[in-house]
Amino acid sequence: MDFDTAIKTRHACKIFKDTKINQKDLEVILNAGILSPSSHGFEPWKFLVLSKKEDNILLSQACYNQENVATASHNIILLARSDLKSKDEFAKKQVRRFCKDEEHFKKVLQIYTHKTDKMNDKELFHYAQLQCYLALMQMSLAAMNLGIDSCMIGGYEKEEVEKIFNIKKPFECAVILALGYKKDEPKYKKQRLDFKEVVQYL
Repeated sequence: MDFDTAIKTRHACKIFKDTKINQKDLEVILNAGILSPSSHGFEPWKFLVLSKKEDNILLSQACYNQENVATASHNIILLARSDLKSKDEFAKKQVRRFCKDEEHFKKVLQIYTHKTDKMNDKELFHYAQLQCYLALMQMSLAAMNLGIDSCMIGGYEKEEVEKIFNIKKPFECAVILALGYKKDEPKYKKQRLDFKEVVQYL
């Protein structure tokens, strides 16, 4: 499927049929998420993959009983991580990849973390969550390119999801991607604002 067709075909699937995504295709989708861009290249995420029916049903109960979550072949819980300050080993590890010596490392670490060092827990989560949305979109498009449907799930009880799946700091639930093969065609035709309403050339 070419890119233009993929972005025109992708939609929020409301119910999936009982067909499992094969492991090869699943890993293509996950690798698309891994290859997503992120601020300073921090990659502040982890992907928790659910494939068991009972886990998907449990998750759906924390997502206001959304049927697409319950019927998905797989659900991916995108976790945002908050250990992004200069004192944190994860942040240091990510920065060291780009530095040849200790002096360079200290300089780059200061540049990359001068904002996160000032953030509280809530701000750090929001900062990392925004990065997770980039991975979310990239995985969704990779799935559509393979003929696999999806739905981005933003409606969920965060504390309940984290309790059910034992998600602990520095990770928090950022957003969820339900994946599978659509049971029915979309109920409504895709509608978007007109190009001229959205785009302004300066």
